[in-house]
Parts: sequence; C-alpha cells; structure tokens
Amino acid sequence: MGLLQTNLVERALSQPSVIKWLKRIVPPLDLFLLRISRGWLNTAMQSVALLETTGAKSGQQREIATLCMPHAADFVLVGSNWGQDRDPAWAHNLRANPKPRVSFRGYVGEAYARELDGEERALVWQKLVKFNPQYARYQQGTQRQLPLFLLSRTQ
Repeated sequence: MGLLQTNLVERALSQPSVIKWLKRIVPPLDLFLLRISRGWLNTAMQSVALLETTGAKSGQQREIATLCMPHAADFVLVGSNWGQDRDPAWAHNLRANPKPRVSFRGYVGEAYARELDGEERALVWQKLVKFNPQYARYQQGTQRQLPLFLLSRTQ
C-alpha cells in the first residue's frame, strides 16, 4: 500500500490546515530532491515528475514537481491543483507549449504532452483513482473537471 493510500494520510489530507502546510513545504523540497536524484527521490516516495514548462504568457521556463502515474512507457499528470477551483498554471503552459522537459525515474529529457478527453480520459481516470484515491476526493471538491495529460518521452 502506498503512503498516500493509508488511513492516517487520508485523514490528514482532508484537513485544510494540513493541505495549507503541505502546499508551502512539499513543492520546494520535492524540487530539490528530484533535481539531485534525476527524478527518483521525493518527499512522499510516490510517483512524482519534475516538470519544466514554458510559460504560456511569459515565455519563461517554469519548474514544478507534481504527482504522476506511470502509464506503459509514458506517464499521466493530473491538473488537480490540490483540489482548488482552477487549473494549475502548468496545465495552461502545457496547452500552449506541449513540449516540456521532464525528470522521472531516471529519465531526464523532452516529452510531448497531450490532454486526454472522452473515452480515453475516462479509462485512464479509472486507473488513476485506483493508483491514488486522493484524486477522486479532489474531483469531488471542485466544479471543474480535473485535466489529465499524457506525457510521452521523445528520446
């Protein structure tokens, strides 16, 4: 059982004060760990990708650590934004510039991002909520549909 699938963590993640604290502490720490480990280490020892996108408006490079799910040779990112009512900035960036640089489990290089929809999205969503049930809770807490992106390695 993964750390995020335990009852203790499930209860903690339902507390707004815990989420607020995690949002402040985890991302910078994950960025550091992922950089030095080529995408292998992160705070929760979950599937986390280091994603470098090009800003949709600014054109500047943006870097974020985000949970993901391995999917065959590719991986899936969820624009959950911690369950908030708006998509994360990286989702907008991927829509505008779908060629990010990623670090994930030893792979460091370019990828191609494609937003999933329709039946394909529904099938991947089913696998995703089994992989990490937190996404179902995030979806229940917001009016928007959480975007799913399939990232394919280009090298």
